[in-house]
Order: sequence, then structure tokens, then C-alpha cells
Amino acid sequence: MTGSIRRLATVALTLVAAVFIVSPPSAYGFAEDICYSPDGAPPHNCAPLPPSCPLDDPNGPICGLEAFARYGYTLRQPLGGRSLVHADSTYIIARTVGFSERDAYWIAAYDEATDLGTFAPRDINGRLVPDADAWTTKDIGGLVRTHFATGGFLFHFLPTMRGPRDPEPGGLRPDIGDPRHEVMLTHVRRWAMAGPGSSTPLCTAGFTNQSADGDYATGTECYGDDRPVQINGVYSLETPVAIPFTNVTGQQVISGEVRSSQFDSWIGSESSNARIGIYLHALGDRISHHVCTDAGTITPPSPDRPEFRIDLNKPTCDQGPHAVRHEYETGVDFAGLAPEDQTTEAALSMVYDELVDFARIRGTLNARATAPETKKALLHDGLLPALEVRQPVERLHAVTEVGCRFGVPAFPGNSAC
Repeated sequence: MTGSIRRLATVALTLVAAVFIVSPPSAYGFAEDICYSPDGAPPHNCAPLPPSCPLDDPNGPICGLEAFARYGYTLRQPLGGRSLVHADSTYIIARTVGFSERDAYWIAAYDEATDLGTFAPRDINGRLVPDADAWTTKDIGGLVRTHFATGGFLFHFLPTMRGPRDPEPGGLRPDIGDPRHEVMLTHVRRWAMAGPGSSTPLCTAGFTNQSADGDYATGTECYGDDRPVQINGVYSLETPVAIPFTNVTGQQVISGEVRSSQFDSWIGSESSNARIGIYLHALGDRISHHVCTDAGTITPPSPDRPEFRIDLNKPTCDQGPHAVRHEYETGVDFAGLAPEDQTTEAALSMVYDELVDFARIRGTLNARATAPETKKALLHDGLLPALEVRQPVERLHAVTEVGCRFGVPAFPGNSAC
């Protein structure tokens, strides 16, 4: 009987997932956990882990089907929502390590906008904050998670390049200094570090011409700038059923006809903060999706096949466990998860460390931020327990209170300290 139930659930999940090929849900790395209610009521959990689903088995087909369908419904709500990981937590960490309140906001806003295309702050009942236009990001829809044609998908699912004898990478804490394997991640980081006005390119899928060291992430220009080549990929629905996607190498699409060489002029005065926010989002999603992208592969062009291939048609990328793992990221007891699924702790830890580096480069680093006890107090004694709270309003207030304890004014739209 159990085997029959599993087979029926797998078939159902495949059919549901196939429907979403036409209009895919936004069930991606550290997806929105706070969803606004259109009638002005308090927000609800976008997709809480179903009570019947265990913390130690993300592969159960029934839980996977329910989790995937729930994301497909809740994240289509008219006012959408936001992620307390990508937005609020990033804001609190950035301010704590030394960024100004304004800079911390814009870093967090563009972190969230990388999922949504644009971001504007709302209060707890979903109403735009006063003077919302002044706090709304520019459109960066070319980076959105469901945009396969622009390469936006690859800011959220960052596959690795490795040879047949290379071990799978450790994506729970990816190596940000390894451009040979962590192609997209190191590429976006380098672009963010370079800052406005730099000639450092931002390329589709992170593919540049080969560098002097032989990697495809840190070259001086996008691969095939004069003669682009195809990027052909597959992404699992329910193995072996997959979504095929095709891009071409070259400058990354930012919005409509805007390409990455125009990024700074398009964004304006917040360009430096926007670059940091976009990179932090890619870093968080690399960790969030690591069980998928660790198994994925990139094959570079060869003399007889002038194209890049990306293979994300792996069982660990299937939509059931993918959705369940996102429901592990807020509103649950993180200690009850398998080590590989404790992605919220891993992501916030690396975001903290990276923001320390960015603040140091900018010359605004708070010296106390480098002390291990400061990081522990903010993350392990603060944000992580707050993000475990199951009820959404209480979770939002708990995260805000952590910031207040560290002298960080409430994120725009949240109740004041």
C-alpha cells in the first residue's frame, strides 16, 4: 500500500508540476514566508510546513505534493509578501556590521527585489508605507527566479562546474574563492566587489571568456561577446521529467532592453548597494538550493560542441523535496533538521561574514562586528530563534525585536522599537 501511495503521489506531483511549466510558482530560495492579506488583515504564513510532515524526511511524496501545491497557491496572492531572511535579516545584519541605516535598507531591498523584480516596503497589513515611491527599487526583472529566458533563474539555482572525478562541492558553505568550480557565485561576487563604474562584467550564467587561470568566471569580458554561444539546460520537475531552458552568452539582462553594462546608470545612486544585495541573494540561494546545485553540473564548450550545458535534472532538484526544504527555512525547530537542511543558519552566517568584508572595503566597519561574540549574539541568540517562530505575525515581531536590541531601527513598515 505504501508503495502505491508513493507512486500515486509522484504521478500527481509530476502532473501538478507540469501545469506550472506554463506559469511557475515562486517557490525558490528562501522564498517569501510572510504573505500579505488583500483585505488588510494581518499577514499569513506563505507556505508553512504541514504539521504532518516530519523534519527529518524532505523526500516524502505526500508532503512534497502538499508543500508544492501550497506554494503555488499562496505565492500567487495579489499583494505577495517578503522573506524575513532576504529582507529583514539582511537589513539588521548590514546595520549591525557598520552600514548606515539607509545603505542597510537598500542592500536588503535589492536582495528581496532579486526574487520579485521590484520591492516596496509595506506595513504589517500589506499597505505601502508613506512615501513608498522613494523606497521602491528600480526594476531588475531580468534577474527574477522564474525568468528562464533572461538567465534570471541562474541567480537562484547556481550550478557548479566540475570534472567527472571531482567530488560534489560543499554548497552548505560554498567556496567563494573558487571560480573554477563556483562559476556563477564567484562571478557575481567579483562584480559586486568591483562596484559602480568598474569594467568588471556581469554575464549570463556567469560565463566569461577563460581567464589566465583557466576559469570561466573571472575573464575580462562575457563569453562570446562578439559571437555568442548557446547555454542549454534542464531543470527537474520530477526526475526524469524536466524543464528545458535556453539562453545565450553575453551581458546579463537587467530589465527589458537594459543590459548589465548599463546597470549603474539604470539603478542610479544606490547602485553600489544594489550590487551587494543581488550578490547576497545569489549567495543565500546557492546555500538554500545546495542539495540540488551540488549535484548539478556545467559542461563548457568543446571544439565539437560549441555550447554550455547545465544539468539540473537531478533527484535532489525534484519539486517535492525542493518545496519541503523551503518550508524548513522558517517556522520550524532548526535543530531538528538534518545537518544538510540547516540552510538558514548557514546562509545567515555567510551573509554576516560577507557584509563584514563589504563594510571593511567601504570603510564603515563596526570593529565590534568582527568579534565572534557579536556574531553569536545576533545570529544564534537572536535572528535564528526568532525565525523559528511558527506564527507569522509573532515571527515578524520577534525578528524586529532582535534588531531593536542591537540598536537597529525597525525595517520600514514594521512597528517601531
